[in-house]
Amino acid sequence: MAFVRKEPVLVVAAICAVISAAIVPLDWGYVKYIDFKTLFCLFCLMVSLKGIEREGVLSAISVKLASGMKSLRALTFLLVFICFFTSMLITNDVALIAFVPITLSVFSLCGLTKYSAIAIILQTLAANIGSSLTPIGNPQNLYLFMHYPFTAGHFLLTTLPFVLFGGALLAVACLLVPNQPICQKPSPSMVICRKPIIAYCVMFVIAVATVFGLIPYLAATVVIAVTAFGIDRHTLRKVDYTLLLTFAVIFIFVGNIARIEFVQDIILYCVQRDSLLTATISSQFISNVPAAVMLSEFTNNASQLLMGVNVGGLGTLIASMASVISYRLYAASDRKGIRRYLGLFTVLNIIFLLLSTAFIKAFF
Repeated sequence: MAFVRKEPVLVVAAICAVISAAIVPLDWGYVKYIDFKTLFCLFCLMVSLKGIEREGVLSAISVKLASGMKSLRALTFLLVFICFFTSMLITNDVALIAFVPITLSVFSLCGLTKYSAIAIILQTLAANIGSSLTPIGNPQNLYLFMHYPFTAGHFLLTTLPFVLFGGALLAVACLLVPNQPICQKPSPSMVICRKPIIAYCVMFVIAVATVFGLIPYLAATVVIAVTAFGIDRHTLRKVDYTLLLTFAVIFIFVGNIARIEFVQDIILYCVQRDSLLTATISSQFISNVPAAVMLSEFTNNASQLLMGVNVGGLGTLIASMASVISYRLYAASDRKGIRRYLGLFTVLNIIFLLLSTAFIKAFF
């Protein structure tokens, strides 16, 4: 049961894959289901970013900036928009893994623990919205960018309106936080080693180049894995292999679904009527990554699907795996505040979801 609570998306995807395998007999077609380029590119990104995170770069920058804040609202605004902008490059889940613990620590040092829930919920919204901008901002974007013939310019022009609108909503939402003065300023000292950081940054550049097809993904994977092992083998151990396994299982499930005729007809009917809304609604129940993989087999409307799964990351807790990550981090620090957190999370996410969907529908 502990594993189910920790990895609900993987468990659900595995159950669906097993059920679909009972309908579609095992054959060599299963191997063709798996998009190995996506998996290897995601691995390269996670290794380089995990190394940067472990070296304390993001934490040092965040704490240094936060130490100059004089009010709770200004501090919250800073921490929220750090997640918003960094998630565009380091992915939404990595941004939250890096900055939510910092937020908890900073709020604790300032004696403002009771406001940590609203700050983390806004950070989660910020990470899910900001990461929508770039192909490497989140797993579904990475998959769709490689699945469809997107150019970098077309991709950015498609996602930019939602990100700008979502950023404006976040700025307004930060006004919910009281504008009270901060009595205690956090100023922990941190030691950073330059050589490992430079190496991990080079690895990140290689990973990004691989996503855009400039470097063969197998060669990049070998170089990054060997380099990371030489720097710190624990970095490789900290990679979220469960996410990679989740993707593999989803590929199998979606591949089987694509071979079941009556299911094809239902999905095809929905996406032909409205790909954007189908993707948005599907994400609320099966998460936006599985929704992106599944629906990509049934529609050529890449722009609508892209926006549907990104807007669909707002809403329920399971709509985005990044939201589950921040919830787990908060729950570990404050068990008594879980119910309040979930209530506030749901209200704010539904408001953002409805407003964003209405805004995006005006473009498509």
